[in-house]
Amino acid sequence: MFLCILGLNQLFINSSVMFVHLDNDRTFIVALEKFPAIQHLSSEDKKAFEIIDDKYLSFLSIDKIYSIEELIGLSVN
Repeated sequence: MFLCILGLNQLFINSSVMFVHLDNDRTFIVALEKFPAIQHLSSEDKKAFEIIDDKYLSFLSIDKIYSIEELIGLSVN
């Protein structure tokens, strides 16, 4: 089991990728095709998100909450 101690600092989204900035100054570029629910959001809906406890990402138009591990492709068991 992996315990993530990093925090989610910022998030930027364009039409095909998310830029996930962590608090250790690393940036992960994540293809939106891995997250179809996010990919299909309108441009405005992609801007309507919140970072929860520096560990989770939630969009106002989606019921799912995404963890840092999910966003950067680490196994979550």
